[in-house]
Amino acid sequence: MDSEELKSVIEKNKEELFSEISREIDNPSITDIEWDGYNLWITELGKGNYISEKELSDKYVDNVSIKLANIMGVQFNRMKPILEANTETLRISIWHESRCGKKSMAIRKIPGNLRFDHKSLVDSKYAPERIINLIENSISAHLSTVVGGQPHAGKTELVKYLATFIPRDEKVGVYEDNQEIHYRRINPNRKCVEFYVDNRVTYQDVIRAGLRHNIDWILLSESRGPEVAQLLNSLSTGAYCMTTMHLDDVRDVPDRMYNMLGDSNISDRFINSIYKYIDLIILVECDKHENRRIKQVGFLSRENNKNKCTVVYEDGIFTKEVIPESIQEKFRKRGIGDIYE
Repeated sequence: MDSEELKSVIEKNKEELFSEISREIDNPSITDIEWDGYNLWITELGKGNYISEKELSDKYVDNVSIKLANIMGVQFNRMKPILEANTETLRISIWHESRCGKKSMAIRKIPGNLRFDHKSLVDSKYAPERIINLIENSISAHLSTVVGGQPHAGKTELVKYLATFIPRDEKVGVYEDNQEIHYRRINPNRKCVEFYVDNRVTYQDVIRAGLRHNIDWILLSESRGPEVAQLLNSLSTGAYCMTTMHLDDVRDVPDRMYNMLGDSNISDRFINSIYKYIDLIILVECDKHENRRIKQVGFLSRENNKNKCTVVYEDGIFTKEVIPESIQEKFRKRGIGDIYE
């Protein structure tokens, strides 16, 4: 049974598998459901992380793991203590009690729809409307973009929203190991191919292959390893990208990408390429109540053989930094006059 068939079978049995947490599964505001053997932890937008009054029985958690293991045709025991499964909307991880006292289960919900639109972003104070306009216009201007932040910050959700501004006649390659972006579902009848990577066909392989597959936009669910070298190589040929990255500050992107290579012999040319081909960096964060916002917006540029990171927005304040001329030219090229409107 291939991965798509597995996802389909798990999806069809979802009501039975998750009967005791069906209300939490169906609540669109809940992003994570976690059972640590003692408490049911819920992460909910606008409320944060809290303990539910509901308690799961050992028998129920045992049955879930047994049924999932049987569906997938894998062992789950003392020798194979980690069980992982995915559907189109759920990412499931269960750990065996031999390693952690009691079975532990974590379910991350992956919505197949947009949580964002322009009005909701403004109304929720995700960022000032001028910043929302700026990042929307940036995709229309074909700026290659990195969305950074910590887990639960909503990086992928922002990528999904910004991807709606890609022109429909430009071919999008979505490269993921777990389906999260749902580009085709959200943008029907757009030019798109979705490719799932694993240890047999890696991110490096498919990014390289995309050069001959007429890919205009690379949507990479997360940049976390040496695939960044192939990503930059693709951008140097005229492709564009959107990807996410674990990040604390927009200024850290060049160092983070350099460290992903794991090769200290890479020359300064690689660092220069980052400043030349990555244009926009957005840092997102969430508070203890899972309220999300844009913390920083910056632009990378390489002008007159000098690399620069220009931060135009930080902690709710517009800085006095001026967007680099090379970036402004990309807006003008696409007929975008006032980039904040």
